[in-house]
Amino acid sequence: MTPKDVLATEYRVMAFEGAWERFMGRPEETGSWIVWGRSFSGKTRLVMMLAKYMCELGYRVAYLSLEEGSSRSMQRAMEENCMGSVNGRLQLWVDMDVEEMKVELRKQRAPKVVVVDSVQYSGLNYAGYKALRREFGNKLFVWISHANERKEPEGATATKIRYDASVKVLVDGFRAEAFSRYGGGEVMTVWEYGALQGPVGDAETIEEENEN
Repeated sequence: MTPKDVLATEYRVMAFEGAWERFMGRPEETGSWIVWGRSFSGKTRLVMMLAKYMCELGYRVAYLSLEEGSSRSMQRAMEENCMGSVNGRLQLWVDMDVEEMKVELRKQRAPKVVVVDSVQYSGLNYAGYKALRREFGNKLFVWISHANERKEPEGATATKIRYDASVKVLVDGFRAEAFSRYGGGEVMTVWEYGALQGPVGDAETIEEENEN
């Protein structure tokens, strides 16, 4: 392609507005994103917020819950984000591995966006990840990853996904920072009360107070 060809190409982008546009710009409808953070940092809450917003924009979203399955914690995450309002567009996939997920994605009316929670529980190596991206190039994958003590994605596969991803989001202390190829850059607060308590050190106290 020549520069003129590239400049004349129209890419399908998500019509993000307001806080989401300021956070990560207007990203393409396909590709790979990664969201990482330590336990109780707010990454699941952020991804639920994002999934709800994409559903409201008209996308069908599947959440592959490898780590939590169908559990009270997952129910709470949905309650806190009022996910019942997008019931027709969000699917929670449980008791399903990556190979079974592929079968679902090959169906005619498969969701456009797939959240995989988490990279570590998926069992994928980087070759498997690349094969998945090649087969489903018309999908958007949002990967959730654990973080190590250096606040980096944990493990070789997650590290390589971060390099490949067009949107990279670090969540720490209930604040999210996006490194996006599409603009944005404004820090997003995931949970105001949790953010006021500071980093993850007081995670158990925050969680106990949130339950009361």
